[in-house]
Amino acid sequence: MKKALALFFLTAITLVGCEQPRQTRGFARGTATNAFESSPNNNSNNNSNVTPTPTPTATVGGVTIPTEISHCSWSQDGVSGFASSHTHVGAYTLCKSITDETDIYLQVRDNISDSQICLFPTSTDGSNSFYIGEARCLMVTNNKQIYKIKMYKNRPGFESKPISGIMMMKDKAFFYPAPFYQYVLSPDAYLYCSNWLTIYKDQSYCIAFKSVGQYTYHQF
Repeated sequence: MKKALALFFLTAITLVGCEQPRQTRGFARGTATNAFESSPNNNSNNNSNVTPTPTPTATVGGVTIPTEISHCSWSQDGVSGFASSHTHVGAYTLCKSITDETDIYLQVRDNISDSQICLFPTSTDGSNSFYIGEARCLMVTNNKQIYKIKMYKNRPGFESKPISGIMMMKDKAFFYPAPFYQYVLSPDAYLYCSNWLTIYKDQSYCIAFKSVGQYTYHQF
C-alpha cells in the first residue's frame, strides 16, 4: 500500500510543470515542517535578520539599484562582487527587499540557459525550515541583470510566517536514490519529500533529496 501511494503522489506531483518564466508551481497543503536544517549558510555573507539602514542607490551595468536592495552586494561586471557561492548555481546574490519581504532579487554569475531556476520562500521554527508558499520560476540568462521575483506566502496555515530564507534549485530532473528510485524534477522532489513528511512523518524522501545536493538553501 505504501508503494502504491508513493507512486500515486509522485506521478501527480511530476505532472505539475513550470515551463514559463516566473510561472507558479503548485504547492502542498500541509502543516508539518520539513527536514531541512536552519543552520547558518556558510556560502552567504548577508544573513543578518536585522533590517539594514537604507543606503544611497548604486548601479550595476549602468542600471540604478533601488535603495531597498542597495544593502546587498551586486556584481558590476557580471563576474566578481557576488555575495554568495554554491556548487549548484555558482556565484550569486540573493537579496530580500527591506521594504517588502515578498520582493526577492537575484543575480547569478553563470548564465543558466538549460533550465529555469525555481525559488520557494521558506521560514524557520527552531532547527527546522519549511516552505510557506509556491515556487516562482524564471530563466536567468544575463549575468549583469538583477531579476526581481515576487514571492507568495500562500501555503495554508503559514501565511503569517516571515520569509527567512529561499530554497532555490534548477527545474531539472536528477536521479534520486531510495525511496524515489527514479529521475524526478528537483522542485517536484522537494515538494514530494515535504508532503511525505507531512502525511507520514517520514523523512526518507527528504534525506534522499538532500543526498543528491541539487539545490541551494539560502538564509537571509
